[in-house]
Amino acid sequence: MTFTILHNKNCSKSRACIQILESENKDFKIREYLKDPLSIDEIKHLVQNFLGNKFDILRNKTEKDFDNKNLIKFIFENQKDLQRPIFFDGKYYIVCRPPDKELEYV
Repeated sequence: MTFTILHNKNCSKSRACIQILESENKDFKIREYLKDPLSIDEIKHLVQNFLGNKFDILRNKTEKDFDNKNLIKFIFENQKDLQRPIFFDGKYYIVCRPPDKELEYV
């Protein structure tokens, strides 16, 4: 199985997440979502398959009055506000905070 990290190279937690996967010799790909933005369909998939409170996807922990449709639109228009790193195990997305949280899913 190939895992995916939604990565921001300027984030120390995101870099640590990658280092952990490399040290565990896991097969994964890196998606630098600020350089290669997520499509609406990818964001829908993220929101629908996110483990936990859907507002944990956002860096700002203030719960906005969003239904899923408006949350998807907000993320699409503000991808810099995505929490990071986000780990996808092929089925579910999780925020890797702390970075070694991903080890529960590999």
